[in-house]
Amino acid sequence: MFDKASPFDGMRPPSFAAIATTLFYLVLEGSMWTMFYAVYTETIGLMNETYLSELPVIGYAFSAIDPDANASHIISMLLATFSVGTPIFIWSEVYRQKILNDPQEWFSHPQNQIIAAFTGMILILVIGLEVINLYTLVAREIMPSGFVAQTEQSGVMAFLAENKGLAIGVSAVIAVINIVLAMFTTRAFRNLKTPQE
Repeated sequence: MFDKASPFDGMRPPSFAAIATTLFYLVLEGSMWTMFYAVYTETIGLMNETYLSELPVIGYAFSAIDPDANASHIISMLLATFSVGTPIFIWSEVYRQKILNDPQEWFSHPQNQIIAAFTGMILILVIGLEVINLYTLVAREIMPSGFVAQTEQSGVMAFLAENKGLAIGVSAVIAVINIVLAMFTTRAFRNLKTPQE
């Protein structure tokens, strides 16, 4: 009974560099999530008057956390999680199924082509959501607020508001950075499981 090999034989704990790298990317992912949450909260005006503390049964829990939280905060939280989590999930599946080792072989199966098309559609939706919301945040700088137009503009947002093409470009670059950061984060977690020699 005790002569069987331990399942932990041959395994080494991850190196300090692998742990530090993973924590660094986790901090970056957290910052990205916070940025998207702030952007979505600013741009989504749906259900601003529906306070979570008024919900039946679970309203008391929300009132204890934040009595001013409304439904748009939940929507923003879900969208931020969707924006950050989708690329991470896609990259983890790419690494798990070893698609990068032989993409042609993987794409040769009709089922994988359907999965790839559906994944591409979801990724395009995520990028579109991020770009539109980031650009909407910039566009608000030049929109009139009530009866008085905003006349004082300064900083990067004012510059992007005057150069709409650049604002779209910056929004797209942030969306691409989110995808690349997800790749690095997924790879860092894989390095924790399989430390390199």
